[in-house]
Amino acid sequence: MRSTFFGIEMARRALGAQRTNIDVIGHNLANAGTEGYRKQDAHLVPTNPYDQKGHPRMIMGTGVKVADITRRQNRYLDREIYSRSSDEGMWTKRNQLLREVQDVLAEPGEGGVAAALDRFWNGWQDLAGNADDPAIRTALLERGNELGDAFRLARRQLDNMVDNLEQTISTRVDRVNGLIRELRDINEQVVALEARGLNPNDLLDRRDQLVEDLSGLIEVSVSDASDGGIALSAGGVPILDSFSGRRLEIADIEEGVPGGPGQMTFQWVTDGGSAAPWSPGPGGELGAMIGMRNEDVPELIADIVQLADGMREAINDIHELGYGLDGVDGRPFFSDGAHAGYLVVNPELLADPGRVAAAAGEDTGPSDGGNALAIAGLRNERIIGGDASAAEFWRGVVAHVGVRTEQAELLATNNQVMLTQLRNQRDAVTGVSIDEELTHLIAAQNAFGAAARLVTVWDDMLDTIVNRMVR
Repeated sequence: MRSTFFGIEMARRALGAQRTNIDVIGHNLANAGTEGYRKQDAHLVPTNPYDQKGHPRMIMGTGVKVADITRRQNRYLDREIYSRSSDEGMWTKRNQLLREVQDVLAEPGEGGVAAALDRFWNGWQDLAGNADDPAIRTALLERGNELGDAFRLARRQLDNMVDNLEQTISTRVDRVNGLIRELRDINEQVVALEARGLNPNDLLDRRDQLVEDLSGLIEVSVSDASDGGIALSAGGVPILDSFSGRRLEIADIEEGVPGGPGQMTFQWVTDGGSAAPWSPGPGGELGAMIGMRNEDVPELIADIVQLADGMREAINDIHELGYGLDGVDGRPFFSDGAHAGYLVVNPELLADPGRVAAAAGEDTGPSDGGNALAIAGLRNERIIGGDASAAEFWRGVVAHVGVRTEQAELLATNNQVMLTQLRNQRDAVTGVSIDEELTHLIAAQNAFGAAARLVTVWDDMLDTIVNRMVR
């Protein structure tokens, strides 16, 4: 037989369930603008019915309860966003860095190597026709200095770029380690709470957001564990599981080949100290910076060194065969490079422009410009590796950087668009709609008011039974 207070208990359950429902809706509204927040729902279900013994066809409902508070999610979209975040981070950063390289090259422009090369070859052509003019000799030396300055500026800026990349890579490594530490802490909390049958929804939101942030830095693979934790790996190296994680370290900066920086190498280290070498994959902002530091910039530096060495050797070979106004031969036009990739005009020539070996013969007179004409002829000779002239080689270097920049810009734009679309799709499923929540709030408020009215009705009924039936 049902208790006299059966209806009061039913109303109490309704009040508690709707209050919890309103609390969840309020939590959604409060976090409508919070990055990474996923909409939560109070799952209302009927409580176990009351079986009236002796009345097999009369089973009474007992009210409502909140069975669970669930968070909306779409793991497929999450995985796609992790992957696309890695691609977007890499190509956006690579595009930015390649544009910095283009600024270093300053092509096309009067301050670039190409313009300095043209002025330098023109200087030899002018000297060939006016070998006895001291002003033209001085102008040639100044153009040689301009060319050397263009090489030095490009090389110095690339060296600075390497230094800046190393510092930035170090800070990004610290950021990666900070994210993994936080993910490790959250993993432990999630596993402990789920073992108690609880749903740590806000912790799961934070964990997903951290994984997305990490994906923007490095390419990671994500898998769910049966205990509620997640496992991460990078380049085939496990870096996180439910209870442990690794830290990323810069293993070494190797000695570079002459004229260029060495490779930066990396490893993942456990708490016990065991290390696993890591080769960054083509993904994430860190991957773009490491690729630029270890491949693109050293390759460009090597091209500058090759161009400078090729020009120095070809010009000096002919210049040493010629004679200055003092009848002396054997002088180089460019000094031996103390620093790879630099072109430095021989100080002896700067001290006395008459020593520039414009003449082809020892006693041909001051107007002989035969040797200067031979050097001017190098303009179109394949003096760089036997494959290209100096101008052709440099145009190839600049064009190569331009093609890479164009590719990076295109892929960065495409990945940004695709990432935005994926996030919009996810938000349509998991995001908070204020209009929708307000509608739910009104419904929950009405349900709460109805439950409160039910309490009033039962109070009146009990008052009648207790206080009036005794009269």
